[in-house]
Amino acid sequence: MEEYKLILYADDDIDDRTWFNEACRAASKPWEVHFVVTGHQVIPFLNSENALRPSLIMLDLNMPGMDGRQTLKQLKEDPKFKHIPVVMVTTSVNRIDKEVCRKLGASLLVAKPHKLIEWQELIAQLQPFMA
Repeated sequence: MEEYKLILYADDDIDDRTWFNEACRAASKPWEVHFVVTGHQVIPFLNSENALRPSLIMLDLNMPGMDGRQTLKQLKEDPKFKHIPVVMVTTSVNRIDKEVCRKLGASLLVAKPHKLIEWQELIAQLQPFMA
């Protein structure tokens, strides 16, 4: 039986959060997903006394306020969080975005899916990070 895991997912798009949650349920993964809406909410969540340490952090690249790149940079500069794998999710096809995210320490940059089956395929890509 697979061990319980937590994913922290920051995305301002409610539809994407819903699709991701549905894909996790459809995949029957024992993963709990905690959603935040902005990059500004990531560090306070991780620092809260009651928060479990996530096995994976997912960041939307383009969020209002503090975007995914800024959040990633802050995470990787903090010794408490730099070891947590971070997956960047984006609609951008810009090669520079991919290079910047990799240099900042992202484990993976993936295209944001548009259908449930694509979200389920994304779940399969996350499997190695959840071990």
